[in-house]
Amino acid sequence: MCCRTLAISNKVTTPMSRGATAVSWRSKISGLHNHSWGTLEVGLHLKVWLQHRYRQLQFEASCFRRGKAGRFNQNVTLFLETYLDEDWNEVMSIEDPCQRKKKSRSSMSVSVPLDGRWSETLRRTVRNNVRSHIWYFAVLDCAKKTENSRKFEYEMTHLNEGGSHFTVETRWTLPSNVLSLVCFVAFSGLFAKRCLAEMTSVGRLHMVIWALVVVVAMQLLAQSLHALHLWRYSYNGTGVRPFEILAEISFILSQLVQSALLLLIGYGYTLIPVDVDPATVLLTFGISAVVHIILVLLIKAEDSADKFHDYEGLAGKTLLALRLASFAVFLWCLKSTMTGAPYRIRGLLSMFAFVGALYFIGPPFLVMLVSVFAPYWRPPILNTSLMLLQIGTAWWLHNQFLSRGEYFKVSELNSSSLPGGTPRSPRTPLESPTRSPQRDKRD
Repeated sequence: MCCRTLAISNKVTTPMSRGATAVSWRSKISGLHNHSWGTLEVGLHLKVWLQHRYRQLQFEASCFRRGKAGRFNQNVTLFLETYLDEDWNEVMSIEDPCQRKKKSRSSMSVSVPLDGRWSETLRRTVRNNVRSHIWYFAVLDCAKKTENSRKFEYEMTHLNEGGSHFTVETRWTLPSNVLSLVCFVAFSGLFAKRCLAEMTSVGRLHMVIWALVVVVAMQLLAQSLHALHLWRYSYNGTGVRPFEILAEISFILSQLVQSALLLLIGYGYTLIPVDVDPATVLLTFGISAVVHIILVLLIKAEDSADKFHDYEGLAGKTLLALRLASFAVFLWCLKSTMTGAPYRIRGLLSMFAFVGALYFIGPPFLVMLVSVFAPYWRPPILNTSLMLLQIGTAWWLHNQFLSRGEYFKVSELNSSSLPGGTPRSPRTPLESPTRSPQRDKRD
């Protein structure tokens, strides 16, 4: 894995991690953390950050110029402090980093060569006797050996009970994802069968069905890549990072297409004559896709000691804000379409309003809901709920499009499925064959 520069007070969530962090006696704690149960075995070694060979040559030349040639071969002693989650907020409230050591559950020294070589591996075992805990690990220099803030590379491994690479909140991730993948493959097979039957009967698939095909395909790709990443993760503690990133991008694109589908139907597409410019739709979707992909990449690049799921950082909150903005647009589309629409279409749109409300405001609501749970329960509850929401919405839409239900009866899908039929010709809502004058009078 490539080294990455971590800000002060950061965390590492993978059992095998590499990176770099700045350490000086004036700095705040440079923290790493792990969610563990039972016994947690930790291995850590450090070396001075020498990003390029010329940095090492510059340092060596500086030592000779100042008459401190021997210093190049010296070591600096740092201390690895261990903190529990129940003490962490109090630890961070103490201004002097060295005074925080009194809240440490253990302290071990590590001697780091200044010439860029790795230190000896420091090994530490911690135990949880009552409940699962989040352990925080901090590197300190209270002896003031680093006169100026200096970067150190680190490589850290941590294994939970039984040698598991998975932390307490992710230990059921692999079997649950495999089960979810199997169920979604079964749904995809059923969906494909119904699409083929529709194509055989009608000779083509409507555009909304093709859009749902894209949703299902992207979702299936995302779950497959994520399952492969987790399978590899169970062996090496790092997984396949490109698979993880591609899975997140596929998942967010699947959500975008599904959101666009709900927005278009809310706008009246396939239900009443509306002017939908394909170029405008594609341009809007393209811009939105680029923004969402950038936010996903920023989420994956974020590291914070207080972040327990993807939506706790700034990029994650921005995604939630965009979701709420989409819901506002969805409501505006529904209101515009319902004005003057036939009775049966208004009834159908009321059902779409309920499903759309669940889909658009579900993630922000779930993020607020999981905040009442312990930190190590938040990721599994949130991720499972979001997955069920995405799959459930796709299932509902597939029933609307490929069954002979109410949506089929009042939409273009009905007219285009008749022998020799074509999509409904432009007409005003009052001329729609689905309009019921008697019902409209009662309305």
